[in-house]
Amino acid sequence: MKIVTQAIPLPPTTTDDRLVKRGALLAFRALRAVTEQTRKAPGFIAQTTADIADAWRESASPNVGRS
Repeated sequence: MKIVTQAIPLPPTTTDDRLVKRGALLAFRALRAVTEQTRKAPGFIAQTTADIADAWRESASPNVGRS
């Protein structure tokens, strides 16, 4: 018994057919990017607060930062 395998031709999918999937994928990637940036925010805020506090302390000294 001989078995012959043939490829079944499928209709090509166009970008219009997958518009909802592409939109959802774009939205999910944007959401993940925003979430990742939000995770970094506490460190950024802490560093900014520390820099402002340092600058405030340094500004109280009349000779710091002047050449």
